[in-house]
Amino acid sequence: MTNEAVMKQNIILKEMIDASWNCIGIISLDSKFIYLNKAFSPVLGFSILELQKKSISELILPKSKESFLNTLEHAKENKTDNKITIGCLRKNNKIVYLDLSIKLMSNNTMFLINAVDVTEHITEEQVLNRFVVKLRLNKDGLIQSSTEAFHRLFNYTSNEIKNINYTELIHYSIKSDRKEEFIDHINRGKQWKGSIPLKKKDGKAVWVDFMVKPIKNKYADVIGHNAVMIDISGEMDLQKNKEILEEIVMDGAEKLNIMSETMRTVAHEWRQPLNAISLDAQALLFDLEFEDQLEKENLQEKLESISSNTQDLSAVIETFQSITELKGSKKKRNIKEIINEALKIAELSGDFIEVNNEESKAFRTYPKELAAAMSSILINAKEITSKREDKKIWITSRQTEHHVICEISNNGGHIPEDIIDKIFTPYFSTKEEKNGVGLSLYNSKMIIELHLKGNIEVTNIDEDIVKFKLTFPIGALD
Repeated sequence: MTNEAVMKQNIILKEMIDASWNCIGIISLDSKFIYLNKAFSPVLGFSILELQKKSISELILPKSKESFLNTLEHAKENKTDNKITIGCLRKNNKIVYLDLSIKLMSNNTMFLINAVDVTEHITEEQVLNRFVVKLRLNKDGLIQSSTEAFHRLFNYTSNEIKNINYTELIHYSIKSDRKEEFIDHINRGKQWKGSIPLKKKDGKAVWVDFMVKPIKNKYADVIGHNAVMIDISGEMDLQKNKEILEEIVMDGAEKLNIMSETMRTVAHEWRQPLNAISLDAQALLFDLEFEDQLEKENLQEKLESISSNTQDLSAVIETFQSITELKGSKKKRNIKEIINEALKIAELSGDFIEVNNEESKAFRTYPKELAAAMSSILINAKEITSKREDKKIWITSRQTEHHVICEISNNGGHIPEDIIDKIFTPYFSTKEEKNGVGLSLYNSKMIIELHLKGNIEVTNIDEDIVKFKLTFPIGALD
């Protein structure tokens, strides 16, 4: 090939390089510009003549310089294409980001460089990193990367969560079925969206709207997952406060209804002794007014009657005061301990009693009062089954995610359907001789529902069995 042909070919090659959108150039081993195409000028803001007087390391941001110099050294050693993303300062002091490829030339004295402006992409990534709470998982669910926003929200460093399984971040307060659904979708490479609590570094829960989407290769194989989340703790707190307020209002209304019913009952119970006192007092006044000489026996009888009826009034007050004002203190107890105490109070023991307590945790309650309420149910069960040869009393307890449940059953026969709704009514009794009875189940209901925020219900089930079900919300008295 003639010199003229070579020169012509070089001119064509130079025109092709200058026309490229990529920044193509040659630098020395110490990074000084030797040749640059025209694309460098608009990207870096300097003219080509200005750039030829500089080295690329002069333009690189301090945080990128060490990585750049290490890449140059690596390119000298392996003589292959080496890539790095660097930040450079333009002439107008704006930052530009370049994807830079570096390759040692055959003369071993210069590097061929090829740079692409990725500023827009890098800026988007920086915004995402700063403001978007995001995790990237591999196909096995191990965390590969996390954003700055994630670290600010959960207080972990990137090293602390790198390569741990995402399930370790799930807070224990999540419902079991929700957790299973969430994990199952990720295991099967399916998209999932919903609200879940995740665990901060200090163990506290953060509620997030969570969306996870599988990452697939060109063969549609799942190779990882992208997870994006939004902090909704504020909304959850607002909802919780709303529910608490509604509960307070409802609880207040319920207490008002109970107290109104109690006052009606007290008024009813007072009416008879008050009438008797009134009649005796009027009789005494009549005798004092019109009788010249009072009979001692008659006077003593009326005074004793007044005293007796006054004591009855006082007893009514004390009875209902004990129901509406608990004097005990709240303590953490296991339901099994309370059941054992109730059995002692009711003086119940024997093979006819079957107790089945599943594993459960202690919860805050009024243990003495609850044991007394249970004992009333057990005493009724003891009395109703006393005449049966095959008598049975069953006691079971279990704990769900939010409640403690205790069931007390007996085979003493069904409660007639026309009165089953009345058995918790004050002074209602099916026994022939009351002798002060009729308040025990009402007392139990008041303790359980008014003071312990629980619920008590009674149902007839098969084979003449009656079941009392007691339910207590965990944490209601915390």
